[in-house]
Amino acid sequence: MLLKLAALGALGYAGYRFYQKNVAGMGRLGADGAPDLSDPRVAMAGGPLSSDATIVEAGQPLASG
Repeated sequence: MLLKLAALGALGYAGYRFYQKNVAGMGRLGADGAPDLSDPRVAMAGGPLSSDATIVEAGQPLASG
């Protein structure tokens, strides 16, 4: 029974690694697996909010839309 549990754990781990490399990595990642920071939507902390989001410094007036 312990052998079956070990085999099932190894299979699960192999599936998890496969998922990490092939499915989860299909986002905005470069060839080396690092995020593509040239894309401004990725470079902003917290990820993309919308195409209209802007960063406003403290004390500056808000842009009228």
